[in-house]
Amino acid sequence: MFETDRLILRKLQNKDIDDIFAIRKDPEVMKYIRKPQTDRLSSIKWITMMTERWDTDKIGFCGVIEKDSGAFVGWCGLWILKETDEIEIGYAIAKQFWGNGFATEAAYRCLEYGFNELNLMKVVAVSFPQNIASQNVMKKLGMKFVRTGTFYGYELIQFAIFRDEFLRRND
Repeated sequence: MFETDRLILRKLQNKDIDDIFAIRKDPEVMKYIRKPQTDRLSSIKWITMMTERWDTDKIGFCGVIEKDSGAFVGWCGLWILKETDEIEIGYAIAKQFWGNGFATEAAYRCLEYGFNELNLMKVVAVSFPQNIASQNVMKKLGMKFVRTGTFYGYELIQFAIFRDEFLRRND
């Protein structure tokens, strides 16, 4: 689907179930996303939902694969923020790959897709106020703080970037 210098972003596949489950059950990775999963079936259902969303709406989370090693690094993609119907960028990286810039690299490529191929006017992201690492990714992408609000049942902060800002910033 997409490539960067170091990554391949592709549709999630059944062969990703163990990697997805390992990430989704890790309390450190999931600390600012949702409660860790306790069963593989939830990961299977999530992969199915992502695949269906790609097929119908051309958005969803992609598996993020490191080119050099072929390792499953995490996921990244565009989603609909249910409270506002805005398009949201989201990402999760397996703990052993933290600190390598993979979230920023993958998210940047997803923003390119959203703005250049889907012609989106704006993309948002939400984060727990304590999740400084995620906010740093948002800032590196050129996103700016918008507001604090209730999203996914939590008090989160919202960042956003508009298409013209992204294109101007990356000319």
